[in-house]
Amino acid sequence: MRHPVSHHIQDINDVNSMKTQTTETPMNSSPEINNNLFANLKYDLPAGIAVFLIAIPLSLGIALASGAPLFSGLIAGIISGLVVAPLSGSSLGISGAAAGLAIIVWGAIDKLGFNGFLLALVVAGVFQIIMGLSKAGVIAYYFPSSVINGMLSGMGFILFLKQIPHAMGYDLDYEGDTSFFQADNYSSFSELGHMLEFSSPTAIMISLISLAILILWEQPFIKKQRFFPLFQGVLITVLVAVLINEGLQNFYPDLALGGNHLVTIPVLNNARDLLDQLHYPDFSQLTNPAVYLTALTLAVVASLKTLLSVEAVDKMDPYKRVTPTNRELIAQGIGNVCSGLIGGLPLAQVIVRSSVGIQSGAKTKAAAITCGLLLLFAVLFIPTWLNKIPLASLASVLLVVGYKLIRPQSFAMMYNAGMYHFIPFCITILGMIFTNLLLGLVIGLVSALFSILLENYKSPFYFNESHIGNKTILKLSEHISFLNKANIQKTLEQLPDHSEVVIDATRSKYIDYDVFEIIENFKIEAQRKHIKLTIENLRGFGVLDPVENARALTYDTQQSLTPAKVLALLKEGNERFVNNLESNRNLLEQINDTRQGQFPIAIILSCMDSRTSVELIFDQGLGDVFSARVAGNVINDDILGSMEYACKIAGSKLIVVLGHSHCGAVKGACAHVELDHLSGLLHKIKPAVDAVQAEEAVEVTADHDELVQKVADKNVQLTVEQIKSKSPVLNAMLKNGEIGIVGGMYNIETGKVQFYSDV
Repeated sequence: MRHPVSHHIQDINDVNSMKTQTTETPMNSSPEINNNLFANLKYDLPAGIAVFLIAIPLSLGIALASGAPLFSGLIAGIISGLVVAPLSGSSLGISGAAAGLAIIVWGAIDKLGFNGFLLALVVAGVFQIIMGLSKAGVIAYYFPSSVINGMLSGMGFILFLKQIPHAMGYDLDYEGDTSFFQADNYSSFSELGHMLEFSSPTAIMISLISLAILILWEQPFIKKQRFFPLFQGVLITVLVAVLINEGLQNFYPDLALGGNHLVTIPVLNNARDLLDQLHYPDFSQLTNPAVYLTALTLAVVASLKTLLSVEAVDKMDPYKRVTPTNRELIAQGIGNVCSGLIGGLPLAQVIVRSSVGIQSGAKTKAAAITCGLLLLFAVLFIPTWLNKIPLASLASVLLVVGYKLIRPQSFAMMYNAGMYHFIPFCITILGMIFTNLLLGLVIGLVSALFSILLENYKSPFYFNESHIGNKTILKLSEHISFLNKANIQKTLEQLPDHSEVVIDATRSKYIDYDVFEIIENFKIEAQRKHIKLTIENLRGFGVLDPVENARALTYDTQQSLTPAKVLALLKEGNERFVNNLESNRNLLEQINDTRQGQFPIAIILSCMDSRTSVELIFDQGLGDVFSARVAGNVINDDILGSMEYACKIAGSKLIVVLGHSHCGAVKGACAHVELDHLSGLLHKIKPAVDAVQAEEAVEVTADHDELVQKVADKNVQLTVEQIKSKSPVLNAMLKNGEIGIVGGMYNIETGKVQFYSDV
């Protein structure tokens, strides 16, 4: 297999991997959490109480909007805490009746009847279980971060706008509504003006006091006290609101809140009342196709909503735990089966309740379980007490939750991420505000997809385009899809006539046929435009087989080569180097290949200059060549002995004397530098200086670049002759055709090696 490596160009895949690489941090620098349900009860119990208080009006409101019995919303809340939470792998996600499903439920009840709808819900739960078992939860990982962040902020705006009327005492719109156009014929904005005609001074007072308590409870000086952190601000807020309203009931009954300004839970006086609230599926409709169509709709919408919420809640988790999405679908499916069997509404993981739990300090799923237990206890034993809670106080809680969901810092974060992320983020928010939760998400996803297409067109992250002189190098990344077609076509069309182009598909594992066809057509276009085209490892289209690793040489391979063939291999290697291509090598594999012996094909005498590593210049690996390096690439007895060993003993077929441009040793010889031991080395280059002076009939100086280069050329040629004259062993092998001896010059500016002769 060949693998592109260059000192000048870094493949875009390497850049992306650097961006996404996680940095190892000390263990004590990141938050730790004990996921044992009982280890964090001091946090989870108060958080569960806060969610419980919010879940009551939300469950009742969504049941009302769905055209279902009020008790069905509470059943959904109880099932979510007692069934879904224990089975779920989500640490902080809390499920319940979802407002986004209300319209679907309303239509299903109208078409199938409530009992027929319950049958559809049971079937929907089965569908969700099947989806989880078939690993459909992977869909969650394809939701763009811009849409998830936009969903959180959009939910915050909706929640804030919707709670203002409730805080003012205007409670006609059901709690949990996320639609811009409301059932009462007003919109989220027009409702703000309409509410002033029906506002309640008492509700406003309770809302303001509740907000003051909630804000006060967040202050650092309160949190430092031992007493106050024992109680959640939400619980204190509700208790104070109840006491205020009860006081007004006793002393100023005309000012007290009542009726639809208070929580309204159905009161159960006995077991018979409880049984009357339960409903069961109508299994006689099992043959009705409409049941299965409704079930499929419920399963798909509830699953998508759950998966989106999972992604959002995981983002809010301070411990950054990851929810297993397939397990979540199975848990939700089991929950919906249970809910449908006893008369509940469809379940999904929901952001509002999850956010309340997180903001109230929840650490584990124990908060969700606590909420379910409290709902069950409240419905059975204390409904009358809960019916004293003013909705205005709960509206204040949700106002704070909405503000925290908006997260002003997320706007700066998404803006810094670039317009391709910021615009879908904003569109998602606006779509949710002006339509509803689900439709807004669809709008956001469509805008994100459009941004991805546009980014693919304008930002060629699928290949790295570099320019060296008149040469353009295109390195294709691992996956090239049809989305990249337009930009690749545009790039190739803009290449100038008489240029050099390298297209490297070495790392590609998949190339779409459309892209492959473009490159194949460009071969013809390149001829017409007199473009020198090099295509490396374009192995077809579709899923591609990996290119084989370059292996270390064996004895048989070495012996089968002639000096001329070895020189050709070095020239090919240098061509790959110049084109920013290199044979892919597994160095550990080559170490293993050479542990029993080495069979190099050549010995290369080069300068010690740091820019002249012959393994890189000729694209060779471990065990391929002997490398002898000394300033000025001069010879002495030790170098000659090394060459004799390489050729006579180790079997190498070629000796290369490799000089390079702008050689410091050659300049030193031209400048007649004298420095201790260096003087003797530079004297070995003096014959080349004298020869050039004689040929050019001028004095050679170090500041005359052209003459210095001629000295470097002459020095290589003289060294080649010295090897022949000073080593009878090597000279005899040369005459017998066993080896070849050549000189070459490496240009440090272009990377090209020019050989003076063939063998």
